[in-house]
Amino acid sequence: MALPKKGTRGITVGEQRYRWVISPAAKGLLALTIQHNDGMGQLIRVYVKSDVNDFWAEFSHVQQLDMRAVKPADVAVIIEEAITQGWQSEIKGAPLSFDLIGSTLVKKGVT
Repeated sequence: MALPKKGTRGITVGEQRYRWVISPAAKGLLALTIQHNDGMGQLIRVYVKSDVNDFWAEFSHVQQLDMRAVKPADVAVIIEEAITQGWQSEIKGAPLSFDLIGSTLVKKGVT
Protein backbone atom coordinates (compact mmCIF):
# COMPACT_ATOMS: atom_id res chain seq x y z
CA MET A 1 0.00 0.00 0.00
CA ALA A 2 1.46 3.34 -1.01
CA LEU A 3 1.04 6.67 0.70
CA PRO A 4 -0.61 9.17 -1.62
CA LYS A 5 1.65 12.07 -2.52
CA LYS A 6 -1.14 14.58 -1.91
CA GLY A 7 -1.19 15.59 1.74
CA THR A 8 2.20 14.09 2.58
CA ARG A 9 5.53 15.77 3.17
CA GLY A 10 8.87 14.78 1.70
CA ILE A 11 12.14 14.39 3.54
CA THR A 12 15.63 13.27 2.53
CA VAL A 13 17.64 11.20 4.98
CA GLY A 14 21.11 10.25 3.79
CA GLU A 15 20.73 9.64 0.07
CA GLN A 16 17.13 8.40 0.30
CA ARG A 17 13.87 10.29 -0.13
CA TYR A 18 10.79 9.47 1.99
CA ARG A 19 7.16 10.63 2.30
CA TRP A 20 5.46 11.10 5.67
CA VAL A 21 2.12 12.15 7.11
CA ILE A 22 0.70 12.73 10.59
CA SER A 23 -2.88 11.76 11.41
CA PRO A 24 -4.91 11.35 14.59
CA ALA A 25 -4.89 7.76 15.83
CA ALA A 26 -6.97 8.02 19.00
CA LYS A 27 -7.58 10.53 21.78
CA GLY A 28 -4.15 11.65 22.93
CA LEU A 29 -2.32 9.76 20.17
CA LEU A 30 -0.93 10.71 16.75
CA ALA A 31 0.12 8.28 14.02
CA LEU A 32 3.17 9.14 11.93
CA THR A 33 3.27 7.06 8.73
CA ILE A 34 6.45 6.95 6.65
CA GLN A 35 7.29 5.25 3.36
CA HIS A 36 10.14 5.36 0.87
CA ASN A 37 9.39 7.92 -1.83
CA ASP A 38 9.06 5.26 -4.54
CA GLY A 39 5.86 4.10 -2.80
CA MET A 40 6.62 0.42 -3.17
CA GLY A 41 8.36 -0.41 0.10
CA GLN A 42 7.36 -1.25 3.63
CA LEU A 43 5.47 1.36 5.65
CA ILE A 44 6.21 2.24 9.24
CA ARG A 45 3.67 3.66 11.68
CA VAL A 46 4.92 5.44 14.74
CA TYR A 47 2.45 6.24 17.51
CA VAL A 48 3.20 9.42 19.43
CA LYS A 49 1.48 10.52 22.64
CA SER A 50 0.12 14.03 22.03
CA ASP A 51 -3.03 15.95 22.74
CA VAL A 52 -2.39 18.40 19.90
CA ASN A 53 -5.60 17.32 18.08
CA ASP A 54 -7.63 17.74 21.28
CA PHE A 55 -6.41 21.30 21.78
CA TRP A 56 -9.51 23.02 20.42
CA ALA A 57 -11.96 20.61 22.05
CA GLU A 58 -10.45 21.20 25.49
CA PHE A 59 -9.23 24.76 25.06
CA SER A 60 -9.98 25.70 28.67
CA HIS A 61 -7.63 22.95 29.91
CA VAL A 62 -4.61 23.80 27.76
CA GLN A 63 -2.19 23.60 30.68
CA GLN A 64 -3.13 19.93 31.13
CA LEU A 65 -2.56 18.90 27.53
CA ASP A 66 0.57 17.27 26.08
CA MET A 67 1.17 19.55 23.10
CA ARG A 68 3.97 17.51 21.53
CA ALA A 69 4.29 18.06 17.79
CA VAL A 70 6.33 15.98 15.36
CA LYS A 71 8.83 18.08 13.42
CA PRO A 72 10.82 17.16 10.30
CA ALA A 73 13.97 16.77 12.43
CA ASP A 74 12.08 14.21 14.56
CA VAL A 75 11.02 12.34 11.41
CA ALA A 76 14.65 12.13 10.22
CA VAL A 77 15.78 10.66 13.55
CA ILE A 78 12.86 8.22 13.55
CA ILE A 79 13.73 7.03 10.04
CA GLU A 80 17.38 6.46 10.99
CA GLU A 81 16.40 4.54 14.14
CA ALA A 82 13.74 2.46 12.34
CA ILE A 83 16.34 1.39 9.79
CA THR A 84 18.67 0.25 12.60
CA GLN A 85 15.73 -1.72 14.04
CA GLY A 86 15.14 -3.61 10.80
CA TRP A 87 12.94 -1.41 8.62
CA GLN A 88 13.60 -2.22 4.98
CA SER A 89 12.13 0.85 3.35
CA GLU A 90 12.61 -0.26 -0.25
CA ILE A 91 11.31 -3.83 0.12
CA LYS A 92 7.63 -4.77 0.22
CA GLY A 93 6.44 -6.14 3.53
CA ALA A 94 3.87 -5.84 6.27
CA PRO A 95 3.91 -2.42 7.95
CA LEU A 96 6.06 -2.12 11.07
CA SER A 97 4.60 -0.38 14.11
CA PHE A 98 6.50 1.55 16.75
CA ASP A 99 5.75 3.69 19.78
CA LEU A 100 7.74 6.85 20.33
CA ILE A 101 8.32 7.01 24.07
CA GLY A 102 10.14 10.21 24.91
CA SER A 103 12.81 10.15 22.23
CA THR A 104 13.06 6.34 22.10
CA LEU A 105 11.59 4.32 19.24
CA VAL A 106 10.13 1.03 20.57
CA LYS A 107 8.94 -1.67 18.18
CA LYS A 108 5.41 -2.80 19.01
CA GLY A 109 5.06 -6.45 19.94
CA VAL A 110 8.64 -6.71 21.20
CA THR A 111 9.20 -6.92 24.94
